[in-house]
Amino acid sequence: MNTNKKLKYATTLGSLCLGLLSSQTASSADTTLALEEVVVTATKRGDTNLQDIPMSISVASSDMIAKQGLVGMDDFLRATPAANFLDRGAGRNGIIIRGVTASPQTDATVGVYIDETPLTGLGSSSPGSGGNPDLKFVDMERIEVLRGPQGTLYGDGSIAGTVRVIPNAPDLSTLSGEIAGNFSSTADEGGDNTMLRGVLNIPVVKDTFAIRVVAYDYDNSGYYKSVAGSNADKQIWAGAFGGITADKDDVGSDEYTGGRISALWQVTETFDVSLSHITQDIEQSGIPESLMNLGDTNRAPFQKLDGSDESLGMDFDVTNLEMNLDLGQMEIVSSTSIAETNSLQDRDLGLYFGPLLGVDDIPLFLTDSGDIESFTQELRLNTRLDGSWQFLVGAFYQDIESKQSQDFVFEGAPALDPFGGLLLFESRLKEDIEQLSFFGEVTYDLTDNLTAVAGIRHYDYEQTASDSADGLFNGGTSSNTLEADDSGQTYKFGLTYARSDTATYYATFAQGFRLGGPQADVPADLCDLDGDGLIDGLGVAAPNQIDSDELDSFELGAKFSLADGRAVLNVAAYQIEWEGIPVARTADCGFGVTLNAGEAESTGIEIEGQWLLSDMWRLNYGLSYVDTELTSDAPGLGSAGDRLPGTPEFQASLGVQADFYVAGRPLFARADIARTGEYFNNLQEQGIGAGDFTTVNLRLGADITERISLDLFVKNLTDEEGLTWVETEIGDGRANYIRPRTIGVEVRALFGQ
Repeated sequence: MNTNKKLKYATTLGSLCLGLLSSQTASSADTTLALEEVVVTATKRGDTNLQDIPMSISVASSDMIAKQGLVGMDDFLRATPAANFLDRGAGRNGIIIRGVTASPQTDATVGVYIDETPLTGLGSSSPGSGGNPDLKFVDMERIEVLRGPQGTLYGDGSIAGTVRVIPNAPDLSTLSGEIAGNFSSTADEGGDNTMLRGVLNIPVVKDTFAIRVVAYDYDNSGYYKSVAGSNADKQIWAGAFGGITADKDDVGSDEYTGGRISALWQVTETFDVSLSHITQDIEQSGIPESLMNLGDTNRAPFQKLDGSDESLGMDFDVTNLEMNLDLGQMEIVSSTSIAETNSLQDRDLGLYFGPLLGVDDIPLFLTDSGDIESFTQELRLNTRLDGSWQFLVGAFYQDIESKQSQDFVFEGAPALDPFGGLLLFESRLKEDIEQLSFFGEVTYDLTDNLTAVAGIRHYDYEQTASDSADGLFNGGTSSNTLEADDSGQTYKFGLTYARSDTATYYATFAQGFRLGGPQADVPADLCDLDGDGLIDGLGVAAPNQIDSDELDSFELGAKFSLADGRAVLNVAAYQIEWEGIPVARTADCGFGVTLNAGEAESTGIEIEGQWLLSDMWRLNYGLSYVDTELTSDAPGLGSAGDRLPGTPEFQASLGVQADFYVAGRPLFARADIARTGEYFNNLQEQGIGAGDFTTVNLRLGADITERISLDLFVKNLTDEEGLTWVETEIGDGRANYIRPRTIGVEVRALFGQ
């Protein structure tokens, strides 16, 4: 289907929905039903009705999280228009919005926040790896996905959009709590999964001081199979880790253990202070990106000397102090945060490097460890004036320090080193990124219906890095000290026309930016064998400095409240022009290199809505079309016309829910369908594509008593074998599948007042 036909299809579907809803308005005799108002804080101006915000936003409320069984980012984002979740394993995932990425391994293009705390890029061993902490959705008030650049309000890393996770705040008035658990089983090569969580809210001094405590544990089975000496589909190579000679199921299991403690002190009627600490620990046996072998699975076994399996461990902690002062016509907010991530992963690289050396595989192992610490302070003031003018001004400071070490070791070579293997390459990298920004927005009511907004953010950052390397491939010891700095501004301009309480139209121009920075050297003895100064396989020299990239976004949108408040329909169309794109590529030697790759554009349309059909039936739907491509050649990386990776052209989702009573007790039944189109993880669209799958989830819930509820659920009903990540640049490649069909039961018990 060509581009014009797809755009026509999307537009026709949106018009059909609008027409149906409009006719429902005229014919409906029951005006007592209405959708619940969705309130968000995305604009940093306090609570605002979603339908009044001139921005494309998707929201998952606490009720939606529960009834759809949303556990993490992947559950929500795959059903969100123009968003995609690239699952590479715990904490190594990537989030893409509106096609703005050229390499999922580079710095994130989507900002991730827990309430007021930025967590962008803190889910990997280094801040430049694009990962996110992958926080579980436990005791959350809502999830917000802001599409389009958020440079003025959210700064660096929000070049394509922002995802905000908003936990429930302590309740000052009511002693309450929840205990929940579920048990499920995953089909195919999977096993049993369990979940336990608990929430306790204590008003220590009623209406003045309260504490909220949350704890959880998610233990998920793996769903890959190690098959010894066969060509079976979905085989992983495990011969180097203990000489496995028999089939082994449940490979790639993971466990998430975490919690949150928060306190809220209402000092006066106009001043409150909140303090929270969130922690999460991830342990994963096997890294999914490395588990899947798409090539020849007949491989000679190698014995790894210490006999350990691949693994990943990650600890994540964030502490936030927030103060709010309400002065009537203005509000002052201060947010202070400290975040820390520690990670350690052991990975098999034998199938990457083996084909380069003319063998099936070699016992080559990578140990990658990293520590990241971040301090963030934001202070802002927003007004609630009686006149036509409103203002928001703020200052933002952040300091990120990171340490990363990588060791490439050739195992199974007792003649060379009977104890630890042969060290081929060793890398140590330290980075410090310091940023100071000032931002502001001003809105002016031109008429009773027409409002103009203008925003600006000035940023100034300094970055230093020191790296050292050693090992056989490095040709000895080397070290470098690299420095970078940059400053600039991003702007936002918009017009909003509220025709009535039921229709809002807007036009927005917005800019986004992403910081560049220094880049460590790759080993010349391995990556430049002919000595011409160019990286083998790429034909370019690796720069020591990655330039910052910027984009301009033009968006038109409309938001409708229809059928006497029983339905909403939101539509947005956009065009993005992107310059200075950093692209991460894997050279022939197997090492990653990042290069700036010219220009690209992304054009698309999004349709999203809800419809309360009756007091029993409701539905929600989403649809997006995204057309992305390079607009200039990038030597060694891609050519004009190449589609940007990681984003399907077409996505669609539909949810249907029925609420009813049996024997006087409330029940609900829900079905959710999400379609993800095909996409590739490289610019050239080489090898096997990912995506191109449809998932169906079912959930049936009943309130057994006023305090006890029971849910039955099925995820991936049709047992789709959908690929979320495929890497084919070197060797036989890597891939990761979505979880096979999983059937389970969940029980919840409420207690307290």
